[in-house]
Amino acid sequence: MRKIAIAFAAALLSVAVASGASAQTRPSDTPSKSTNDAQRQAWSPEAGAVESSKLIGTKVKTVDGKTVGEIDQLIVNQADGKITHAVLGKGGVLGLGETKLVLKWSDVKLQHDTDHPDRWVAIVDQAKLDTAPRYEARKDRDAAPAASPGTTPPASRPSENKK
Repeated sequence: MRKIAIAFAAALLSVAVASGASAQTRPSDTPSKSTNDAQRQAWSPEAGAVESSKLIGTKVKTVDGKTVGEIDQLIVNQADGKITHAVLGKGGVLGLGETKLVLKWSDVKLQHDTDHPDRWVAIVDQAKLDTAPRYEARKDRDAAPAASPGTTPPASRPSENKK
């Protein structure tokens, strides 16, 4: 509990410092011509588009209707900007003890929730869940730490050689 409180306090402090730093703009940083937000042209997504905020936290169910988890993250291909995978949080309580699985985005079918038409539900095949790999966040070990800029990163990570 104490670790959570310390993490929360550190997060609040970092937000306060970041907002204070961003508020200190030099005159040369200010655009010469500002647009009143009320005068901006309005934009809305197309009727068939789904906003990412509607997908994170979406319930994931099997074809037979059994709830198996929820979408925790979406993985986007940097080259083309398309979603390639979904990270599913399965089990646990409030994120603790949860197993994270990775599913190809093409294996996830979205449909409107019959109980809540303004929400989505993701449908996945049980066989895809049974064979889905466990998600492990990438660790940026290739970058040299800021305190030792003279070090060089390793040629390749051990996990890349196990394919």
